[in-house]
Amino acid sequence: MTLPLGPIALAVAAAAFGSTFAGADAALTSLPEARLQALVDEGEANEPGFCRYSADRQSLLSRWLVLRVLSISMACVVLARAADEAMGPVPASILAVVVSLVAYASFAEVLITIARRRPVEIGRLALRYLRPLEWAVLPLAWPLAVLGRWIGKRVPESATSADARETETEVEWLVAQGEKAGALEKEPATMIRNVLDFKHLTAKEVMVPRRRVSSLPASLPLKDVLEHVIKDGHSRYPVYRESLDNVVGLLYVKDLFAVSAAGKIGQTQLDELIRKPVLFAAEAQPALSVLREMRSKRLHLAIVSDEFGGTAGIVTLEDIIEEIVGEIRDEYDTEEVAPITKLAEGRFVADAAIPIGDLELHLGRKLPEDGDFESLGGLIVHRAGRVPEVGATVRLDDYELIVREADETRVVKVEIIRAQPELAPPAEAPAS
Repeated sequence: MTLPLGPIALAVAAAAFGSTFAGADAALTSLPEARLQALVDEGEANEPGFCRYSADRQSLLSRWLVLRVLSISMACVVLARAADEAMGPVPASILAVVVSLVAYASFAEVLITIARRRPVEIGRLALRYLRPLEWAVLPLAWPLAVLGRWIGKRVPESATSADARETETEVEWLVAQGEKAGALEKEPATMIRNVLDFKHLTAKEVMVPRRRVSSLPASLPLKDVLEHVIKDGHSRYPVYRESLDNVVGLLYVKDLFAVSAAGKIGQTQLDELIRKPVLFAAEAQPALSVLREMRSKRLHLAIVSDEFGGTAGIVTLEDIIEEIVGEIRDEYDTEEVAPITKLAEGRFVADAAIPIGDLELHLGRKLPEDGDFESLGGLIVHRAGRVPEVGATVRLDDYELIVREADETRVVKVEIIRAQPELAPPAEAPAS
């Protein structure tokens, strides 16, 4: 059984032609809404095709759908007629449908992939050169467009996570374009990106860790409390009994100063000044959720609890705002020391609290992930099996980690030295 090449070539050409409408459709429907609006704003004179599409999308896509169906149908008819005499009507029809769909799908996959990568260029070409064909199928496409609009009005569009991601992508694209055009400066652009990233942050990622929390025992005399807050400079303090894992309230410094101004420091206990209730948040709780609770309860500080109910740290309203606007410094803030400082080529000194991710960025390489730790100090304790003494050395691949400052419970400062590769001994001269 042989089929003439002419009908086969014609059927494949018809299927390929139909796939161009699939590619054109993919180009326009994958175009971000913000990008489409920017093209439309250029005006009819510059972008007539996109203006036409924006004005009546349903009608245009309906015409392309009809042209696509007609092309595939033509391919099926041509192949079926060519194979009818050799195979019979039923096998010929099945063969025609299978071959036409395979040919169409193959061409369409290629064109759709290209169209989604270059939606503006492909969309512009399609809107210009496919327009004459649209008029030929207008009588068939018009009822489909009317039906599509009718259904669209009665079936509400649901907002999905995919829609949210698409909107976020559009905003990021607009920010990038604004920066490129000079209409948006770097600082506001960074703030917009921070807002988009903020929803992914957790309380653990924005909190002040426990070891850096300035807190007060409930038994501390008010005179000592006053000396502490004057020296420390914060406006709010967690107050605890026995340990920081049992926070019973918050001290607002303005309440303490009011008592001091009234001359009642000696007659007042710290218990009388603490405010309740205290807002508690889990480490995994989204930072946005913590912010909402702070706003609803009019609080500026929350205690972050770990999985065992202990205190992992605190989150302040300032910490959350800084995630969006950047670091806020006032006249009481001391200048922060860089977490890692280069001493010489291949030598660094680092704060042991530096996160592993930040350390990897400074060193320009990935570090082994063989334990449950998040900081350089945690890595050293994990490798040593205990809190090492000052001067202890831990080997990490081609680095030596030397403890330069530590106490009974933690490592504070670490010197990092990149080990020099050992030189091979010189080869012995051959015996003469």
